[in-house]
Amino acid sequence: MNSNQICQQFLSFYAARGHQILPTVPLVAKPPNLTLKSNLWTLPFDPISLGHKYSPQNHSTILQKHISPNITVLTQRHPTFFEMLCNWGDYSPQQALTWAWELCTEVYQLSPSRLVVSVASDDTQTLGIWRDQIGIPQERIILSRWNFWRPRHHGHAGNSTRIHYDCYPERGYELAASEEDIEFQSKGKEYYDHDDHLFYILPEENLRFLTFYTLVFMNLEYQPYVNKYLALPSSYMAAGMDLERLATILTGVSSFYETDLIFPIIQTAAQVAGIDYYQSDNLTKAALKVIADHIRAAVHLSADYIFKPPQRWLHTPIQKLTQIWLMRLVLHTQLLGIKQSFIDLLIANTISVAEEFYPHLREQQTQITAFLKQQESYCWQLLQMECQKGIITGYLLAQLLVTYNCSIKEIKRWAICQGLTIDWDGYNQILGPEID
Repeated sequence: MNSNQICQQFLSFYAARGHQILPTVPLVAKPPNLTLKSNLWTLPFDPISLGHKYSPQNHSTILQKHISPNITVLTQRHPTFFEMLCNWGDYSPQQALTWAWELCTEVYQLSPSRLVVSVASDDTQTLGIWRDQIGIPQERIILSRWNFWRPRHHGHAGNSTRIHYDCYPERGYELAASEEDIEFQSKGKEYYDHDDHLFYILPEENLRFLTFYTLVFMNLEYQPYVNKYLALPSSYMAAGMDLERLATILTGVSSFYETDLIFPIIQTAAQVAGIDYYQSDNLTKAALKVIADHIRAAVHLSADYIFKPPQRWLHTPIQKLTQIWLMRLVLHTQLLGIKQSFIDLLIANTISVAEEFYPHLREQQTQITAFLKQQESYCWQLLQMECQKGIITGYLLAQLLVTYNCSIKEIKRWAICQGLTIDWDGYNQILGPEID
């Protein structure tokens, strides 16, 4: 089953149960307030209980794209760009959980013995639905204090329940309730910033559970300025299934990088570099993953920012974010020994992978390519100037570390690859404190 079939089956499943299929919400607010939207997979839900856009009786489903707020760390489970298959409405928790279980076990045919659910420690209602009505054994129900969903900023909140895929059932369920490697919340850069990690592509295959479906009982609204939760006028159910993770499970690959959502882009980069992905070492694979991940995010983001005329989005934080991705893309391109730009191929391949559900990418391919080539050309020129000097100046080192969020390990390896020395004294005079 490919990713397009996964998406279509999800949307068709809920459409057959009275949900209307909505178009994806753009990644950015329109001019003049050009800002990147956060917690995007829940954005379409907020107006429901307030009656501003869709009534609670209007059950809806959507394929929603999202940009991760963490732009410096990539893991096998946390790409920069990802998609959520969502459904919501005023149905009861029992109805929501019954549909979710039916979708997972009957439509996607996941073995019930490989599925584990988690609920909030004090949520006896949800516990009872999973155990007594749906029939999940007690040993495969994990009580957790982390099962509460809230936005990073202002928005709706409530208790959540999650469906996890058990990657290592042979470990036994007697320890499931105390497993520390169940992924209840995203980890920050500090958690991953260890010497033994390769760049920011980190192995997480040893985590036992892969969380892929989150269902939230939205009955509160978070007010960040007063740090309070207020009751919503009308509660509703909001659920999101991670497409990348579900595709990983259904295709049986080790990570989402090997699914049809991104692997064709990786193959394009590997072919240009003249290497075999499967025969490559971990450092080479990491570079290929960074390239594919970043171009995927850049294409989708730039497509939502192309306005005609005037292009008010220029010189905004959005342009800066795109430059960060492209600088890291170019850096890893050169680490693979590629001597010239091939971004046209990457863009075309990215669009081919995504165009069935995002046809606007094909329509805007010329504008997307022109914008990204311009940004990428600047990155190539900046790095090429240093290669001609034979030294990475303190100024460029500061730019790469602070402005473009490159890691020091990436920069050191690039310097070795290009035969460059690094001006540490110049860098420490600019920023400090000393690093080496």
